[in-house]
Amino acid sequence: MKIFKNINRRSITAASSLATFGLIAAACGSSTSSTNTTSSSAETSTTIAPATINVGVLPIADVAPLYIGIKEGFFAKQKLTVVPHALQGGAAVASAVVGGSLQFGYGATANLILANAHGIALRFVAAGDFAASNSTNAWSGILVNANSGITSIAGLASKTIASNALQGENELALDSVLLKNGVNPSSVHVVVLSFPTMVSALAAGQVQAVTEVEPFVASIAAHGGKLLSPLFEGEQPGMLVSGYFTSAAEISSNPGVVKRFVTAINQSLNYAAENPSAARAIIPTYSSIPSTVANNMKLPVWSSTITSSSVQGQEQLMKKLGWITSNVSNSQLVWSGANK
Repeated sequence: MKIFKNINRRSITAASSLATFGLIAAACGSSTSSTNTTSSSAETSTTIAPATINVGVLPIADVAPLYIGIKEGFFAKQKLTVVPHALQGGAAVASAVVGGSLQFGYGATANLILANAHGIALRFVAAGDFAASNSTNAWSGILVNANSGITSIAGLASKTIASNALQGENELALDSVLLKNGVNPSSVHVVVLSFPTMVSALAAGQVQAVTEVEPFVASIAAHGGKLLSPLFEGEQPGMLVSGYFTSAAEISSNPGVVKRFVTAINQSLNYAAENPSAARAIIPTYSSIPSTVANNMKLPVWSSTITSSSVQGQEQLMKKLGWITSNVSNSQLVWSGANK
């Protein structure tokens, strides 16, 4: 029995994609209050009141800097107590931030562009992670079975390919790679599977290709899978894949807390980049990735600087693909106080 429902992307509209994210319902109907214990009005240059903040994350290697920042005391130095909430998808994280039950979230660039294009005011306040600068260090990929008979991206036309979300970062990168290789993105069929589930679905022949990230890229390759192309790196080397975001309402209500969070997470990102062993050590403490895998996997690229050019490049591609119809300015996507 198949473990997914096959979806033809040509039948998907932007409205249905947003409904999949759960953002519309959250924006219109949530009444959950924030758990911040202070607002910026209570802060002065000499006194900073402690605050507890809830941060939505995914149980993946990408968010290691947040946990490092907690462990190393970077948030405590800003008098912030961070409570991570590991959710299963970016849709759930974004919905909770819009609704106010989370103050910050970790999410993909494509998701924030799509939200803002439909009037949902979410802002990146800090970088999350980036594609590698070259294919050799790529931590994402488009993979097939070695015995599939597919030897190039051109061979993916009309095939069924797994992505972790519809109109998300993986599908956007997939479409970019397809276009560069002369394949019409509407000719392929995208199905939604979690990253771990993609491994077994590919092995069972339920999909002909997958869009994966580490450590699953290495796992598939170790079991005879073939890498056709880097994924994010195939779209744009060094591009911003994801970031930490909040709502425009949170920035307006608690600018002091936002600034303190940004200071701490930027310090955490830089520490993780400079101390990969610390990242490898902490990943198994909050995810299902075992130490033996974490010690050998290719890590995401971390930096505290948001590269706005790569954000706008993704926005332009989404418009070309018809995912959005209006332009989304950099000021809509990235908070003015972010490190750019």
